[in-house]
Amino acid sequence: MIGRLSLSGRRAIVTGAGAGLGRATARLFAGAGAHVLCVDRDAAAAGETAAAVGGCFAAIDVADRRAVGNALTSFAAGGVDVLANIAGVASSGERVEEMDPARFEAIFAVNFKGTLNCIQAVLPSMVAAQRGVIINMVSSAIDLAIPTNASYSISKAAVAMLTKVLANEVGGDGIRVNAVAPGFVPTGLSMEAAGPAAADRAAYLDRWSKSAPLGRVGTPDDIAHQFLYLASDAASFVTGQILRANGGMTMPW
Repeated sequence: MIGRLSLSGRRAIVTGAGAGLGRATARLFAGAGAHVLCVDRDAAAAGETAAAVGGCFAAIDVADRRAVGNALTSFAAGGVDVLANIAGVASSGERVEEMDPARFEAIFAVNFKGTLNCIQAVLPSMVAAQRGVIINMVSSAIDLAIPTNASYSISKAAVAMLTKVLANEVGGDGIRVNAVAPGFVPTGLSMEAAGPAAADRAAYLDRWSKSAPLGRVGTPDDIAHQFLYLASDAASFVTGQILRANGGMTMPW
């Protein structure tokens, strides 16, 4: 790894590391020299990623505040340089008039409260060290008012605002806080809405591809590289930003 993109000697936590974007990010961080704690509620998947990157793992649900506190605080006791909050769940596909409060709470518990739980577990260590990087996963859904996607969109919009507020609060402590808002990336989670039929899945991908000026969907590595950039010294003057890696699908003023 060259120059300021190196994470050599740094300790990083990646949530949602068992698959998809989280696994790609854990691999890239390790390739850049970081020691990575791979967090996922699927113990086997977390362990598989950890074995692949030469790191360690914790099988926890980020919505479980006590479990997060125990696992991440223990790791942070040795110092933590980077927290990548990638764990998340998808929306329920309900119109606003049909939104089930319990289902909304379940989505919000993982996407927002899970992110907050992880931040609160590592922040004291970062403040004490007067350095650190926090990167949150949001989504193009913070810019697109997609019908039947309210629960997910609301939870990610809350994370986007949390990112900006926290960046203001801890900038003086040498801590940078940013977020990545991917466009459509085919993963097991994102493809659930397409259904099992091959033709339906192909049409679904084609529709998303055509929605972006670059004419394609993203890959896990496309997004992992944004996390690496924000984690590294190459982004040392970047904080409070939402990095929209989406092929140009959204272009907010």
